[in-house]
Amino acid sequence: MPSHRRTFQGVLILLGLVVLGTGALDIVSGTTALPGDPYAGPTLDSNYRFFAGVWCALGLVLFAAAPRPEDHALALRGVFAAVFAGGLARGVSYLAVGAPHALFTAFIGVELLLPPLLLLWYGRLSGARSGRAGA
Repeated sequence: MPSHRRTFQGVLILLGLVVLGTGALDIVSGTTALPGDPYAGPTLDSNYRFFAGVWCALGLVLFAAAPRPEDHALALRGVFAAVFAGGLARGVSYLAVGAPHALFTAFIGVELLLPPLLLLWYGRLSGARSGRAGA
C-alpha cells in the first residue's frame, strides 16, 4: 500500500497547488479573473476576495497534510467537506438564478464528486494502515 499512499500524497500536493494558485490569482485580480462579464461592485468584490483567501487557506491545509496524511484526518475531512459544501452552494445558485459560465457549471460536478472520492480513498488508506499496524 505504500505506492497508493505516495499517490494520495501527490494528489494532495497537486490539489494544493491548484487551490493555492487559483486563490492567489483571485485575490490579486478579483472578479476580473472570471469568464464573462467580470464587473462586480465593491461589496461583491470584497466578498469574492475574502473567499479567495479562505480557498488559499484550504490549499495550505492540503500542503500541510500531504507529508503525513494519516496525522491530519480531521483537517483533510474538513477540507473535503468544505469543498463539497461549496459545490452544494453552487447548485443552490444554479437553481436560484440560473446556469453560470460552463466552467463553473462543471465545477459543481467536480466539487460534488471529488471530495467523497478522496474521502473514500483516504479511508481505505487509513484502514489499511491501521490494519497493518494491528497485525
